[in-house]
Amino acid sequence: MKRFNYYLGLLLMLVVVTSCHEEFDQPPVYIPVADAVPNMTIAEFKAKHWQDATNYVDTITEDEVIHGWVTANDISNNIYRTVYISDGSGAISISVSQNELYTKYRVGQEVVLPMKGHYVGKATGQMHVSAPYWYVNNNNDSTLECYYMSSKELESLVQFNQLPNPSKIDTIDVSISDFQNKFDAETLLKYQGLLVRIRDVEFVEADGITPFADAGSSSTNRTIKDGNGNQLIVRNSRSADFATKPLPMGRVDLVGILGYYQTSSSTWQFYLRTASDAPDKGSKGTKSLPYSVADAIEAQNTGCRGWVEGYIVGAVAPEVTAVTSNSDIEWKAPTMLENTIVIADDPECKDYTKCLIVPLAQGSPFRTDANLKDKDNSNVYKAHLKVLGDLASYMGVAGITGNSGSTSEYELDVALLKLDEDFNAGAIPGRWVNLSLSGGKLWSIYSYSNVTCAQFRPLSSNVNVDSWLITPRLDIKRAKSKVFNFTSEVNNTGNIVLDVYLLNTNDPRTATVKIKLNPILPSKPVGKTYSDWTSSGDIDLSQWADGEYYIGFNYSSPAGNDLTTWCLDDVTFGMGEPAPADNRADFESMGATLGQWGTFTSAKGWVATNCMLLKGGALNSNPVFQFIGFVPGSTTTYAVAPTMNGNTTSVGKIVSPTLNGGMTRLHFNYGYAFSGTQIAFRVQVKQNGSVVKSWDVTQSGVSKYTVYTFDESCPVNGKFTIEFTNLSPSAAASEKDRLSIWNVEWDLP
Repeated sequence: MKRFNYYLGLLLMLVVVTSCHEEFDQPPVYIPVADAVPNMTIAEFKAKHWQDATNYVDTITEDEVIHGWVTANDISNNIYRTVYISDGSGAISISVSQNELYTKYRVGQEVVLPMKGHYVGKATGQMHVSAPYWYVNNNNDSTLECYYMSSKELESLVQFNQLPNPSKIDTIDVSISDFQNKFDAETLLKYQGLLVRIRDVEFVEADGITPFADAGSSSTNRTIKDGNGNQLIVRNSRSADFATKPLPMGRVDLVGILGYYQTSSSTWQFYLRTASDAPDKGSKGTKSLPYSVADAIEAQNTGCRGWVEGYIVGAVAPEVTAVTSNSDIEWKAPTMLENTIVIADDPECKDYTKCLIVPLAQGSPFRTDANLKDKDNSNVYKAHLKVLGDLASYMGVAGITGNSGSTSEYELDVALLKLDEDFNAGAIPGRWVNLSLSGGKLWSIYSYSNVTCAQFRPLSSNVNVDSWLITPRLDIKRAKSKVFNFTSEVNNTGNIVLDVYLLNTNDPRTATVKIKLNPILPSKPVGKTYSDWTSSGDIDLSQWADGEYYIGFNYSSPAGNDLTTWCLDDVTFGMGEPAPADNRADFESMGATLGQWGTFTSAKGWVATNCMLLKGGALNSNPVFQFIGFVPGSTTTYAVAPTMNGNTTSVGKIVSPTLNGGMTRLHFNYGYAFSGTQIAFRVQVKQNGSVVKSWDVTQSGVSKYTVYTFDESCPVNGKFTIEFTNLSPSAAASEKDRLSIWNVEWDLP
């Protein structure tokens, strides 16, 4: 029997092998031919059945046959259950309750639509071939509109003609101004549903990180603008296969479908068909693939905006207003000035023609972190930098402008001598690493009861969790203080311990140094949801003073454990030798522009808005006034007085930076340098954004050139801010009640 089976198997193999050498006729290619013959254009059809109503349905009762070639479908999932067609005269959409339409309705496929017995109309202002539907709004009002037809209705309507021929597709070049804010019937008939190309535009939100669509909503509106400032909404679905890709940087040419949406207001919208409709030019200029300095020099003044990387090689020298030679740059550190840096592709470069000048916004984190004047920033010289901005000239040479100085617009790769992170910016800081090795959940920012912190809570108790939040690199070797500290709290389950590690890389999977530290952590709370905030105590890192390290906070939990929540705040390093507490407003550093209205910022971060600067002097002659006098304790240095406008359309305000060290008493001078009979202004002291002390100072029968004094008890501990607001007692929409404030001081605890 075994031998028989062997021969039988061999015989079958021979049959199969032999059959493989036989040739078969190729099956014939089926080419569809429509029975119906078009007798009107899409433009004629739309015009005949057009109504100005936002929603309506019209039943076709005559033999009207239109045709067109498919211009867009749902192949990327950005367009939902809709096919767009055009015949060259116009375009219209076909809406159907069916997915994966692209498998049959391919771009370039000609379709013929015998419309008798079918429907056309509008839903939210957009004209469709579809089906009737009664829509009921929140007020229980119902309107008849066109909605998705069934797949059976679609099959009974559409006839295919010939094979797809993409060459029949005509993409129309348009400008945003052609239709922007134009909602008349002629414009709507012409552009609704049309496949268009819009050249030389840029995404307003593009920063190399922001994606086409946010994960938290079904669709996301992004905005493009042209060189004249005209803007258009680009609507992207979170289901699109390109939803998570970053928006392209710089000027691009976009292709897509023009849509229209009308409820209480009207707006044009733009729909991309696929990712290739928004070419990103290789993502050059994104944070992950930034321009080189040479790239940025080549793209100067072309309208490009993007991320650039380079090395910090110097700063513009004092008294230089236009860079014309290498001697105009200080190729060293420290430098005399802190308002610019110079970057190059080579950290040893000393040729200004191969560099970019980068201004540092006054009072910004960027200036604090990257300037070469500050002696604490000596390690910034020749450090690697990524910076976001406009590739535009500055001081007569190639530069990067338009950078606000916020932490989201630069990334400086230097080890920190000091770290002071309170997470109040509302996002995990850019230089921190937020990493999930398992469990699918990252650390996030959480705010409650005037506290903002970093928080971790697993998605589920049924998964293994291993998530890390890791600080920037810390320069333990050079830091004057080598103390690390943080505060934390835990919720009432409290069975998962937060582990804290010292690492030599910011990836725990590759770290060859991974040392578990021993901070003080809160205990499981009793009788309440969360524990008290608990300080870790001073963690001395001096035994690792041989170099640079990271601190990693690790939440690790096996499946089946509880859903413990850990919160983290006030992470500091190198702060063991704080600077002496400041107890005086430095209005004198606000600049030399006297007697002009504007916004002024002091060196320490006091901001005067809708103010002019006046100054003490020998005579009362605008903008110098004798009654303002000197700074306390001096007979030579005159005080500067920010003067708040009382104009009700531009009310003056003075706001301090965050001040440290608390206070026991607040005092300052105030008065009128100009005519006025009554004073009314508000003084507020705030902590974490909440008012802890407030005074409304009101006074009648006042005289100009008279010094009035404010002196009040104000016990405050820790960090605080001070705000002054003119209450405009004259209630005039002109320059009235111009109140001067000067010599603001507070007593330390």
